[in-house]
Amino acid sequence: MTDYNLIDSSIWIDYLVNGNHKEFIETKGKLLLATISLIEIKKKLCKLKIPLEEINRKIEFIKKQSILIVLDEHIAHKASEFVVENDMPVADSVVYASSIENNALLLTLDNDFRGLSNVKIL
Repeated sequence: MTDYNLIDSSIWIDYLVNGNHKEFIETKGKLLLATISLIEIKKKLCKLKIPLEEINRKIEFIKKQSILIVLDEHIAHKASEFVVENDMPVADSVVYASSIENNALLLTLDNDFRGLSNVKIL
């Protein structure tokens, strides 16, 4: 396990909308973020009718605070195993595989990750 935390989209959304989880987001260390989470975050902020200019500022902040983990062949292979073995949704499997492949703790609010190793549900 490294000192990195991979922050799930649920945490980012709660932070951006409600100001929660500052102790994880507003750190000096870099956070990890699966790039697929950018889609989930932007989709949710759009559904909340946040102006696009503000959404773009928020996305830039996320990218500034994070090391982006790009979906590569290794992560895709690992994610497909989670989809098949655990019937996990594709986006969740990519996020989880990104955390595993980078030896990071996955921080989330999503109960779909309950019972998995290297996951902390807040």
